[in-house]
Amino acid sequence: MTVENVERVLVVGAGIMGHGFAQVFALNNLKVSLVDRTDELLEQARGWIRKNLEYMVELGELQRPQVESTLKLIQLDTDLPMRAKGVDYVLEAVSEDLELKKTVFRQLDEAAPREAVLATNTSSFDINEFSRVTRYPERVIGTHWFHPPQITPCVEIIPADTTSQKTVDFTIAFMERIGKFPTLCKSAPGFIGNRIQFAMAAEALAIVEEGLATPQEVDRIVKSSFGFRLSAYGPFEICDQAGLDTYQAVFRYLYGKVNREQFKPPRLLDTLVAQERFGLKTQKGFYEYGGDAAESLKRERDRKLYARLRLFQDEQK
Repeated sequence: MTVENVERVLVVGAGIMGHGFAQVFALNNLKVSLVDRTDELLEQARGWIRKNLEYMVELGELQRPQVESTLKLIQLDTDLPMRAKGVDYVLEAVSEDLELKKTVFRQLDEAAPREAVLATNTSSFDINEFSRVTRYPERVIGTHWFHPPQITPCVEIIPADTTSQKTVDFTIAFMERIGKFPTLCKSAPGFIGNRIQFAMAAEALAIVEEGLATPQEVDRIVKSSFGFRLSAYGPFEICDQAGLDTYQAVFRYLYGKVNREQFKPPRLLDTLVAQERFGLKTQKGFYEYGGDAAESLKRERDRKLYARLRLFQDEQK
């Protein structure tokens, strides 16, 4: 099976994430079977998808005739074993219940074609939990999408220990085919995105509990400061731009004053600073930079951020 030959996709679970998956696949001209426990849940999902598509038309992201043509590509059913027959790719999206997900993977292992990839959208469980309950563990893989899945680009690609390189390559290429931005990461609790996201959430909650700011004030600061930059640059790129020595100094001050482990200067940071890898200003930090990188990166930074500033200002009106 090649990415170009994929025609039929099965989505198991029609909830908050599952209906969005079905929408994405159908918008990419794939025939989709959307399966859940009851007809009521499935009809609810169809209603959500229709509303999403109609709002895309309102926003100018879709032409009106595409609403019905997209919906026609999505078939609703409660019969998982039957719908698993003849599919090329499966995405499991049931509730975050480990035993329920294992049960679904056992059913998929029996019913889906031998060559079909079996993916899970789990946001926390070790992918090895699912490969262990299948006869062909080399085809099991994690694909962690982010809400709302029909819009957010990221998909974390998480192999189990037994996942074949062929399955990894296929899944990455398939996500790219449907317009996603896949990135490989190892199977660990929370993976990457949620580890970072929940660390931020924990500190935001602590700030409110300490009475330092209200939830509204925290949100306002985040959206207009580092959150404003994060859609353009990742944390290591931002660290290189600001200076690793500066980050080290701030970590040391916070750790001395707040005395919490999350502010203890990381060993990796201390090592790089000791090597005088301060970031952009020394032409090397987490990344390596050429001789004229500082000026060109500054211009690129300003171009990206001014574009985001216009959007931010429009949203405040």
